[in-house]
Amino acid sequence: MTSSPHGKSNSRVRHLVLHYTDDDLRGSLISLTGSQVSAHYLLSAPMPETGLPRVYPLVPEARRAWHAGVSQWGERSNLNDTSIGIEIVNAGPLALVPLPAGEQEDARAAVARRWSPSRDFAPWSEAQISALITLLKPIIARHGIKAVDVVGHSDIAPERKTDPGPRFPWQRLHEAGIGAWPRTSDVLCFQRQLASEGLPSQEVLLTALTHYGYPVDAARPELAIAAFQAHFRPGAISGAFDAESAAILLALNSRYRQSPGCQPT
Repeated sequence: MTSSPHGKSNSRVRHLVLHYTDDDLRGSLISLTGSQVSAHYLLSAPMPETGLPRVYPLVPEARRAWHAGVSQWGERSNLNDTSIGIEIVNAGPLALVPLPAGEQEDARAAVARRWSPSRDFAPWSEAQISALITLLKPIIARHGIKAVDVVGHSDIAPERKTDPGPRFPWQRLHEAGIGAWPRTSDVLCFQRQLASEGLPSQEVLLTALTHYGYPVDAARPELAIAAFQAHFRPGAISGAFDAESAAILLALNSRYRQSPGCQPT
């Protein structure tokens, strides 16, 4: 029996992962066309001759690229298998000062060091974000990628990564129809509820964070909390839940993960 080229099939793609290159265009192209890492697309900064970013297709969407590394989102691990990787030319943050030989760093210290404002994460230009939105919309449509599955590298690998960084405009993407964002009314409602009832236990909030998708290391949960805050509340990345970040998480799960909604008091 010969198989039909029109037999039943579906896309391998479930996730869209966004990265900064932490390099200029030349260095990014060298890295992404070498033997160690790759991505499906590279988006440049605005080009001097046109003032517009340029898209470099590097790996066909049907093929797996090597961009995610050790990673997890929800019940899926090794996201290279199920994702499209978008690398965006951006200088990233100032380099971390290496720890002294033999020195161990606890999770709270790691959060403070990795996400410190003193690292001066590079900004994003409006031209680059507009070009990114134009690139992403048809990819999402082709593969039926859900809003919650448009993520940053730090979301799926919070133990290792900080890209695309706290200055990346996730809300701007959501307003263009890309990715998840909580409803303001839900966040305010949950904040009022928490003010009345108190903050849930750490165990309850970490379960909610896992339910949304984040990989939480029980011994170092601060790193996953910090990655969540960098995505949805970048103005105050502490690695610890407070009323605002807890309300944002509850609002997200209510909107996207079929969790109970807020009960107005």
